[in-house]
Amino acid sequence: MKEVKTPKKPLAYYYGIVLIVLIVFNLVVTPILMEHQVKETDYGTFMSMIEKKNIGEVEVEDNQIIFTDKDQKKYL
Repeated sequence: MKEVKTPKKPLAYYYGIVLIVLIVFNLVVTPILMEHQVKETDYGTFMSMIEKKNIGEVEVEDNQIIFTDKDQKKYL
């Protein structure tokens, strides 16, 4: 007797699943990465934030100052 085989799912079905997973992954990861970006500011903005006591943490390197505000947003 001949065996009855179930039909294989087409390759497009698997491409569709991978595409959906990638879209969902990008919808979740992209906002997280955008939240952690460094915003570039000038020295005057840095000084005015110091006067308003809106600075959380400061790192001074050779020719740049990296700091965070009270909301933990990074600035360069």
